[in-house]
Amino acid sequence: MNKKFPRAKKIFSNETEQRPRAGWRLLAFILIFMMMNAIVSVVIRFGFGGQPKDKTLATALLGVLLVMTATSAVYLSRRYLDKKSCSSLGLKIARASMADLFFGFFLSGLMIGVVYLALIALGWVNFQSLAWPVDWAKLALLFLGVGATVGWWEELVFRGYLLQNLQEGLGLRWAIGISCLLYGAIHLLNPNATLLSGLLIAFIGYLRIFGWLRTRQLWLAMGMHAGWNFFQGPIFGFAVSGRESFSLLKHEITGPNWITGSTFGPEAGFIAVPVVLFGLFMMLLWARKRIRRVTTLQK
Repeated sequence: MNKKFPRAKKIFSNETEQRPRAGWRLLAFILIFMMMNAIVSVVIRFGFGGQPKDKTLATALLGVLLVMTATSAVYLSRRYLDKKSCSSLGLKIARASMADLFFGFFLSGLMIGVVYLALIALGWVNFQSLAWPVDWAKLALLFLGVGATVGWWEELVFRGYLLQNLQEGLGLRWAIGISCLLYGAIHLLNPNATLLSGLLIAFIGYLRIFGWLRTRQLWLAMGMHAGWNFFQGPIFGFAVSGRESFSLLKHEITGPNWITGSTFGPEAGFIAVPVVLFGLFMMLLWARKRIRRVTTLQK
């Protein structure tokens, strides 16, 4: 038995790196994240009598709680399982990082704006009204609940911890493929989801991965994610992954579901494909300019 024990130990740990193997680290991280979310849910239900009745406030609160649980789970897993710093995931704070964040945010706003104008031009969206005067408090809560918080925690988890540990265990190509499919599959649990929406969201997952590949930081992907959700829902009035909310623009979608995305949102329709390709091109140009700028500063 003693002779066999070292071989069994190798299944669980990497002796050279003195840490668990990538698969076990991923499993432990998922369990930690799920446990933290379960604890928070119990505390909210029995300690505070459940979520706020106001839908907008509840969305913002949920976003903040997911940021707390995801960040804590990543921190604990990164430090004690990966034995690396959280900043090595792509969280270095610098001038270029903030530029990435803002560029990604407004690029997504442009992309959603193009979708909106294209659908109007095709006669598949009928403008109805503008929410005026603007409820700035509600808009701010939605920016927090569907934009900033989701952009942070989903990118930290999917393009940060999961993708990069998959890369260490299986290599980059397999990591990208599995990460994209997992991202699409999880969104099948959302309201009004379809197989097409899952496949297209997997494609959009690569858009976010591309941001990390070109900059080796998560800020560009985080900015794009936050901007996509915020402009898609609270500004232009589309559903965000099957969930509707207050929006500045009100409209009716009349075009075919497989193109417009209908009640799930534009990411569930083929209208998103050319827009995502446009986004990839713009990110490529931005990354090239960014590299030249950083190189110039280092001289």
